[in-house]
Amino acid sequence: MRKVAGDPECPEGPEGRRFCGASGKPEELEDLGDPVIHEGPVEDYGRHEPRGAPYGLGGTSCEPRGTRHPVVVMADRIADIFVDLGYRIAEGPEVEAEWFNFDALNMGEGHFARALDHTFFVADPSGPGRRSGLVLRAHTSPVQIREMLGASPPIRMVCTGRVFRPDPVDATHSPVFSQVEGLAVDRDLTMADLRSTLDYFASSVFGHGVVTRLRPHWFAYTEPSAEVDVACVVCRGAPGRGSAGPCRTCGGEGWIEWGGCGMVHPRVLATCGIDPAEYSAFAFGMGVERTLMLRHGLEDMRDIVDGGVRLALGTAEPPVSSRAWPGLGLTWSQSIRRLVGRALASAGYVETPTFPFVGGAAWDAFGLAADDPRRETLTLVNPISPGEPALRTTLLPGLLAALRHDVDRGRPYAGLFEQGTAFTSPFRANPPPCLPADRPPTDGQLRALRAAIPAQPHHLAAVLAGESGWTEIVDTARTAAGIAGTGLTTRAAGHPPWLPGRCVELLAGPTVLGHAGELCSETIRALGLPPGTSAMEIDLTALEQLAEPEKA
Repeated sequence: MRKVAGDPECPEGPEGRRFCGASGKPEELEDLGDPVIHEGPVEDYGRHEPRGAPYGLGGTSCEPRGTRHPVVVMADRIADIFVDLGYRIAEGPEVEAEWFNFDALNMGEGHFARALDHTFFVADPSGPGRRSGLVLRAHTSPVQIREMLGASPPIRMVCTGRVFRPDPVDATHSPVFSQVEGLAVDRDLTMADLRSTLDYFASSVFGHGVVTRLRPHWFAYTEPSAEVDVACVVCRGAPGRGSAGPCRTCGGEGWIEWGGCGMVHPRVLATCGIDPAEYSAFAFGMGVERTLMLRHGLEDMRDIVDGGVRLALGTAEPPVSSRAWPGLGLTWSQSIRRLVGRALASAGYVETPTFPFVGGAAWDAFGLAADDPRRETLTLVNPISPGEPALRTTLLPGLLAALRHDVDRGRPYAGLFEQGTAFTSPFRANPPPCLPADRPPTDGQLRALRAAIPAQPHHLAAVLAGESGWTEIVDTARTAAGIAGTGLTTRAAGHPPWLPGRCVELLAGPTVLGHAGELCSETIRALGLPPGTSAMEIDLTALEQLAEPEKA
């Protein structure tokens, strides 16, 4: 076990003293292991043997070992780091109101981020190209606004989640990636407290002794602001060492750009009802993929985004810690999702986050009728691809595309799973109201704003290639429900894209949570999948809501 920041002394400043407690002794933190720098992909990051038994699920006929996705594992580890510091894990919707995404963050109408080449805008169906007042969030900063509006100082929160920007995929960009953001609000916080927190974070992720530096910058929502550099994990900030020439990782600079930070702008605090004369706050944000790439010496972002990727990075996922249980750092929902991911990986499934963009061709391949509610999608004003202008109402299109990619690469018995947002609620008739950005909104204004944001439940989907028996995929759904403490029953159903006679509804009491079974032959042919491919999808949010009162 490694001590906080790898140092026998508490981090400097009042923030560090709060973390360490009255004794001044730092808490112990689960060791993440030393960073592994490698030249090519290996296959053991976050992997699990197909043991399955502790979760009531035997190994499947898919890959002999399953794995969680390295970005998801890294996000969990970052969350655990800040839970150890007393931070709360917060979440927010992926389709967000412009007020939360921009106005409340001091990003006015003229801010460059509000341009079509920087943010995905959700279309208003009343007119072509018309904006609805909703966006796919461009950062996780709206979660900070929601937290400050809903809580009184002192506040410590951290958020990890997916964000979206209209950038085509290349070695350094992706339209979908993950961020971590932290916020602390209290009396007398300073940049020194922010710096000590960032040094602790860097040391915990990149290894003992790795520190940060701050370079002056400008962000609309912080003042003063800085970009955060981290000491190179290879040369440790001493690029002149050795005789092999400049460090290849940092180019001889000794430092690598990591993220942004600063003291929260007084106007942002005032908008959230916090008196900037009494309280100060700091905030910081980094990309989870970038953190992973820096830690492991990766150079191409395409290795870790958009499904079908089987890059593993040399460090097995740590065992379940006490933080994985509700009441000890994570909420009930967060705990269930983490344990479900571990269970499916233990059973041999490979976690595969996919992009949420979809087009009519997917629904045609699924055989959906013209009035099927899954075709009622939120569409984007400025999609990356004209052929995929909408947001998914089910996780299956992306997951099945990833499965076909695996099959094409010679992995005919692949089993994949994903936990993610399904945008199942169409655009609501009442657009988001215009709220002030220079004073706190009233309770009624906030209720109206939140009511205009569509529901975005969290789903779990799994797919299994080959004629392995569709009942296996049904057992997978039962396992997920069992982790939440809920038993599933099944009922024969006909529900495209599943094959009649080999499709069941998945029920908890009278509530239909989803479907499972073998896909129909027309869908299999249209998508180029192996015969007998099976799939399941359940609404995890509904499952968690049903199960939580029993656990309270």
